[in-house]
Amino acid sequence: MKYLYITCFMFFVSLHISCQENEDTGLTNGGNTEPEETITYSEKAKQTFDLIQQYYKINSTGYYRENFPVQPGDRECSYLWSLDGLLSGVNQLVALGFDDPELNHSYVALEGYYDTQRTPSAYAAFPVQYSQDDRFYDDNAIIAIDLIENYEITNNVAYLNRAKEIAQFSLTGEDNSTGGGLYWSEQNRNNPESELCMKAVSSTAFSVTYLLRLYEHTDEEQYLQFAMRLYNWLNEYIQDPVDNLFWNDIRVSNNFVNTTKWTYNSGAMITNNVLLYEITGEEVYLDRARTIAASTYSHFTRTVNSQLFFPAHDSWFNVCLFRGYLDLLQYDQTAQTYVNVFIQNADYAWNNARNEYDLFYEDWAGQNPGRDKWLLQQAGLVEMYGRIAILKGEQQ
Repeated sequence: MKYLYITCFMFFVSLHISCQENEDTGLTNGGNTEPEETITYSEKAKQTFDLIQQYYKINSTGYYRENFPVQPGDRECSYLWSLDGLLSGVNQLVALGFDDPELNHSYVALEGYYDTQRTPSAYAAFPVQYSQDDRFYDDNAIIAIDLIENYEITNNVAYLNRAKEIAQFSLTGEDNSTGGGLYWSEQNRNNPESELCMKAVSSTAFSVTYLLRLYEHTDEEQYLQFAMRLYNWLNEYIQDPVDNLFWNDIRVSNNFVNTTKWTYNSGAMITNNVLLYEITGEEVYLDRARTIAASTYSHFTRTVNSQLFFPAHDSWFNVCLFRGYLDLLQYDQTAQTYVNVFIQNADYAWNNARNEYDLFYEDWAGQNPGRDKWLLQQAGLVEMYGRIAILKGEQQ
């Protein structure tokens, strides 16, 4: 009888705590007292992609909205950057084995941004049928990464060849001002007195990534040499010697350094050092990747309700850091700690950080919706859940 009493007592204590937690968080499982069905990360990635198709896809043009609901000032469709975030997520779904025809729609839409009127050809920030917008070196580098990843999954050589074309465009963004590096945008490159005329870590670091991967696939020395020029500039001119993270940019007119640090810039450099380790076998690059990863973890995490979270802003930036951690994890199990926090963030966001449309808050801790209407924020979650699913072996 004593054991029966204890069992009943513990049951009611547990029930009370569970109900109290629901009252505190406002989470009632939609009024359903039944436990939520457990779904896989691959299903979470696909469900998030399906929501994007439902709310953001413009069926009449094949493009995607920049925001949902549409916001004042929104143009005919999304900018290239937002679409790129979706491409990264689509790659993960394809790698997982999904064969939904809608997965190809974002790559079809991408062609509308490809500008062949200016030479060399490159992707513009907005579809060329609507206007002749600027062409950004970071946009094109990120697209090249997506194209190469898709080639690795599907063996579609056309995507590898397009990445080679982007390399010709990237070359036009390099000169000796500020010691080297790549400009942020083609338009502002030609206006040296503008505050937007800058050498940017985003354009430079992501270009190193795709150039190294081009070298891995082609063995063409030109890509490795270009990548190393950019890599050396990043380490010499734009890396903080105190914490080994990377500042944002250097203004060309006066060499002013913008010391803002973002997760995606340092995440790209973790990846770049891992790639150089793979290419050269030199341990120094793996050591650098380890150092940057440890510093990002210390610098960028915050504690909310006794749980660690990555920054409350720019979900896609954070996912780029997650990529870097996953790349390092192949060679150093220490990175598992960093990866686990991302997985915990993804779990928490699924249950606690979504709006009335089931779209994700910018803040994965659920405290502030932020720019939850922005396509890029939602696309980042497709990629994150997809990469977690691949890590856990959920391929179909």
